[in-house]
Amino acid sequence: MHQITEQLSQIKGILFDLDNTLYPSGKGVFDLVSERIDQYVIFEAGVDSGSVKNLRRDFIAAYGTTLGGLIKHHSTSPEHFLDFVHDIPVESMLQADPGLEAFLARIRLPKVIFTNASASHACRVLAALGVGDHFLEICDLVATGYLGKPHNEAFLLAVDTIGLPPTRTLFVDDMPANVDAAAGLGIIPVLVEIDSDGTDHLTVSKVTDLAEYFEGMPWFG
Repeated sequence: MHQITEQLSQIKGILFDLDNTLYPSGKGVFDLVSERIDQYVIFEAGVDSGSVKNLRRDFIAAYGTTLGGLIKHHSTSPEHFLDFVHDIPVESMLQADPGLEAFLARIRLPKVIFTNASASHACRVLAALGVGDHFLEICDLVATGYLGKPHNEAFLLAVDTIGLPPTRTLFVDDMPANVDAAAGLGIIPVLVEIDSDGTDHLTVSKVTDLAEYFEGMPWFG
């Protein structure tokens, strides 16, 4: 606890993941996006439904994202891909979250959304949650040159959005591979996950639980 308190006292900005981080995974938003990614890959790569998950896994392992593999091997239009996979009814799946809004309002630091989704999707999610005014910028997949997390270059671009060194930046995400990559660059990682077994990173079951750790910080009111 002492170590994380010391680290938190040094941060000057926070990168927040979007989907399954700012809201619970049970809302189903990312599940629906994933289903649409499957549909797109089946059509674009000409694979059947039984093979699509393995192909996506291979693309993610090699390129960080499914889109990276589609661009490399199938000359996919990234704009068309992002428009298709994010064409979901976000507004009927998410509701304003006063607790999240109050938590973010207490953080007197620059806050940036860092997502492998599109900026337009991020804006819709933030609006549905009622928290869009709390973020300085959105660093989306386009802003990282379609690299995305967990590529080191993507993290460094996101950190540059805040204008801080990695060691003064906190990163909050629900994917272990992403928080591991952030930690490797000296970024202070937080994993949002119900099951915290198998990680040494600070882990919370929901993002607002970070208030317990932020209490007493000069930037948390």
